[in-house]
Amino acid sequence: MSEEVVGHARGLDGRLRRDERPESVDPRDTSAQRFDDRPPGERYYRHPGDVVGLALWTTATVLLVVFIEVATRTSTGLSDDLGRAATSLPRPARQLVLAFLQLAVLAAPLAVVVMLVWQRRWRRLLIAVTAAASGAAVVFALNALIDLGPTVSGALTGGDWLLPADIPSLPMVGAAIASTTVGKPWMSRPWRRAADRVLLVALVGMAVAGTAGAPALLLAVAAGGAVGTGLLVAIGAPNRRPSPSAVAAALRAGGLDVRGLQLQRAVGGRAQLYQATLGDETTAYVKVYGQDSRDADVLYRGYRRTVLREPGDCRPAASVARDVEHEALMLLLARRSSVRSPELRAIVELPDGSAALAIDDIAGCRLDAFAPGELDIDVLERVWLEVAALHRTGMAHGALRAANVLVTAHGRPVVIDLGAATTSAPSRLQAIDRAELLASLAVVAGVGPTVTAARRVVGDDELAATVPYLQPLALSAATRKQTSKSLLGELRTEIAAATETEPAPLERLVRVRPRTAILVVTLAAAFYVLLPQLADVDESVRALRSADWGWLAGAVALSLLTYGGAAVALAGGVDVRLPLAATMHAQLASSFVNRVTPAKVGGLALNVRFLQKAGVDPAVAVTGIGLNVVAGGIIHILLLVAFFAWAGQDTGTGFSVPAGSTTLVVIAVVLALIGVAMATRWGRRFWQRYVVRFLTRALASVAALARSPGRLAALTGGSLCVTLAYIGALVCAMAAFDAGASFAQVGAVYLGSSLIAAAAPTPGGLGAMEAALVAGFTAVGTDPALAVAGVLSYRLATFWLPILPGWLSFQLLERRGYL
Repeated sequence: MSEEVVGHARGLDGRLRRDERPESVDPRDTSAQRFDDRPPGERYYRHPGDVVGLALWTTATVLLVVFIEVATRTSTGLSDDLGRAATSLPRPARQLVLAFLQLAVLAAPLAVVVMLVWQRRWRRLLIAVTAAASGAAVVFALNALIDLGPTVSGALTGGDWLLPADIPSLPMVGAAIASTTVGKPWMSRPWRRAADRVLLVALVGMAVAGTAGAPALLLAVAAGGAVGTGLLVAIGAPNRRPSPSAVAAALRAGGLDVRGLQLQRAVGGRAQLYQATLGDETTAYVKVYGQDSRDADVLYRGYRRTVLREPGDCRPAASVARDVEHEALMLLLARRSSVRSPELRAIVELPDGSAALAIDDIAGCRLDAFAPGELDIDVLERVWLEVAALHRTGMAHGALRAANVLVTAHGRPVVIDLGAATTSAPSRLQAIDRAELLASLAVVAGVGPTVTAARRVVGDDELAATVPYLQPLALSAATRKQTSKSLLGELRTEIAAATETEPAPLERLVRVRPRTAILVVTLAAAFYVLLPQLADVDESVRALRSADWGWLAGAVALSLLTYGGAAVALAGGVDVRLPLAATMHAQLASSFVNRVTPAKVGGLALNVRFLQKAGVDPAVAVTGIGLNVVAGGIIHILLLVAFFAWAGQDTGTGFSVPAGSTTLVVIAVVLALIGVAMATRWGRRFWQRYVVRFLTRALASVAALARSPGRLAALTGGSLCVTLAYIGALVCAMAAFDAGASFAQVGAVYLGSSLIAAAAPTPGGLGAMEAALVAGFTAVGTDPALAVAGVLSYRLATFWLPILPGWLSFQLLERRGYL
């Protein structure tokens, strides 16, 4: 390590210790600038963290409403159990707790109002009153809508103390939570913690007194939090950015003799930017990162991970300080590898949790600020040389657009803003780096010179590997605004002509297409709202409330068992030993992919990819998947015949195997259609090219499978386990509502409905499966309301609940290189 790097590493020692309070600027020092104590930027603005809070509180409110409305028996039982636990305390003690709680209810709001009036904080008072009124109104409306219920068993009743026993009420809880939420941005950290503890004690006191059940209390808290964060998002919260005086004091504590600070940017981007004048008459460039900028970055990364496949973003650190340390480390690694980048001066942490990064203030012009035609080919080549040096270290910039490259007065490029950089980056991320720079440079320098300079430095192979990522989804938002699809098309054409290669197809980057998501949401809303309406919604909701949750838990457990059976069947279809845990994760991931692709196409492709990464030959992998599908189909048909015959014997009517004459007629018609097709040239060509070739490979695999009884048993046993587990899950779902259908009837209805749903062009047979199951159960005499309740519960356990575990398994397989 060079002396320069060693010196900077030594300068970082002890810079982030919280026990060292930054020193203040000495007012007697006339050489230093007096710094402003007010945060830069607008006085009020919308904080990204409040948006996150609004989403979380709203989700919690919706889930609690569903729990209280549907699981009425469980909710009431939970409240009664806690009420009985509270009655174990002596009654005088409970009365004393309630009396103190009522005193607090009277004193706390009055004290807050008096304090705000005394300080003439009229805006804060108006916001607090609005939040309290809105929170109380929302909880009152929820209580009227779903009936949160009276006091629990063993509750204190009567009015022989300060106030009636039902005070504080649930609307009061909603008002307190909402007003506290909107008031926290004005509070210091100790006061915020104190407010949270007081509210927690109040909720425990209400639970001890028994004036409200636990689910109802949680709903009031969630609704109040949603109202409070919603108001902060609507009207804005106070500016919490660190002031220039706080930044200067922290930099001085970090060893920089700061004499002046000039604000360069207060809002926009990930950080506030300052130019600091130091005691040695040099300047430093200071980037100040606050919690709000980190919240916005987390939101953006979460959006990209949801929409894109393998976006390549580094994971958010545990704190702002860790994010800044990551950028400092990237700067040190880049400079050690002879990449021209700013020199690190200091990193410091501010008392409010913000962090500042001080680097050399480089005089230069950003590449995107040049006018078209001003950049000559020599400058462009030097830019690509820096990029090549960065990539040789194994790094990827992560935001390598023209705005993040400076050109000094001597024509030397300098790479800046390494906050999104990663080490040990795969070639994919480096290709995205090159695509980003190609697109942004083409706007300034033109397509021809940009491609020529890049080809001279990076070579034909790496340039051609960049073509699949020359698409809008691979670029940053800033570059997308500057470029167009036609410009990206010109770049791809120019690279193909320069490298004398065919343009590679674009890489698929989108995880879920918007139209697919809209289709799934629309169909789910249509069928899950329409079916209960067709079968008397009141009866269905009443049935859901009275469900036996033990049976529903059995349905969830059997749903999980299907993935184990699928993993065993997949392992039996190939001759390579597969890791069981990874194979089960692959089946869970396949279920997630199948939710956004029709006819299970996505799941089949994922399994093929998984087998290939496990060392299975591509042709053998496809054949193994085919054998799995064929085995599953054979098992399904055999069980269909068996269950239809069983159900027919069980009921005497309703189910029967088709007569022999009917079966012969159907076979004759199918053979006639095949004969007509074979009489044509197209039919014979299709038969030779696809059917015969497929049958040859399949027969070879089947012959190998027949020589291995263990694989044959795994293939058939796994497929049988999957089908029977699904039937068992449906049996449990119907038994949870005492629907009265026998095991044979449930199996026959499921197997017949699965054939109908397999032909539907929707993901997982969404809509078609529900409709077929309800129609089947209604046909065998099940009450329509109970049929709807059982079917929707079954689909919840087997279709919707596995989505999150499937997504997590998909992410795990990607990180471990199984996909």
